[in-house]
Amino acid sequence: MNQAQFALAWSQYKKNICNGLSSLQQNGEFVDMTLAADGHFVKVHQVVMALASPFIKQLISSANCPHPIIFLNKISNATLCSILEYIYTGEVLLTLENFDEFIEAGRELHIQGLENMKSQSHKVGSTEDTVADDINEVCYFEVPSQSMDEDQTELDFENTIVSGDTKDIRIMVQNVYDDDIAEESLENDENLSFSQDVAHNSIETSAKPIDTKNVRVMQYTVSNQGSLQMILNRFLYYLKHTNRNNTRQWRCVDYVSGVKCPAHVITKDDIVIQRISAHTHPFHDKKILKKVRAGAIFSAIQEAEIEGTSMRKKTENNTQIDTE
Repeated sequence: MNQAQFALAWSQYKKNICNGLSSLQQNGEFVDMTLAADGHFVKVHQVVMALASPFIKQLISSANCPHPIIFLNKISNATLCSILEYIYTGEVLLTLENFDEFIEAGRELHIQGLENMKSQSHKVGSTEDTVADDINEVCYFEVPSQSMDEDQTELDFENTIVSGDTKDIRIMVQNVYDDDIAEESLENDENLSFSQDVAHNSIETSAKPIDTKNVRVMQYTVSNQGSLQMILNRFLYYLKHTNRNNTRQWRCVDYVSGVKCPAHVITKDDIVIQRISAHTHPFHDKKILKKVRAGAIFSAIQEAEIEGTSMRKKTENNTQIDTE
């Protein structure tokens, strides 16, 4: 004899879950991930961000650590607040002047519902995946954040990722090397008090292909003299050589110091294909944060090259003026 079954439905389930997650995020409860944008840190939940963006999900998976930190370049803190409201509640109120910036940031981060959104004559659709029709008010969602002061270098960074452009960048670079790499690497003693151990999840002890699944977790910067550098998993590398097949060999900047760090990385088309040897020193967090504050972090290698060329020209011009 079949027993009677009853279906129970929670009518306020979706509203309760959305409001609950938003409240947990704003109160900093059970957060396990940090987003850095426009000089501010915002703590969020990995599972929520992973559901909202397959791209961010891949970044989190590649970090393989309890509390990853992702730097979002070219995204303002206000835009990040709007994106988080959209992710946590499913809707957001925007001013018309901020609409395009919001959509562009959503596409860059591959946020579901925003990645393929198109606006027509400033008219926004009223579907579930679009922003609300009323765009005459400013975003009211408050996201707790803290300024990136000097003391922020003491944050417990389990791992740091600088978000990168997902477009393929194919460009040949010159084999640039200069003495200022040694000058920068001598600052390594400062980092001893900041990072006590080298994280095992950030290195490989032997040369082997890395399954990156087309995830770009590296970012680019330049040295004080304008030479190209790469940031990967909280370490800085300088460009040692570019092969004819467009593969690039990068060495740790501490190779030329007394540390003689043997770690180096091979990339092709902005994808890591090999990591060789382990780092023998702490992370380069302080150096990287200085470059972040200086606005010298780039998602595309071409942008870093342009900045490096500009710096070298300025140095040459200053040298000519001094000799005159």
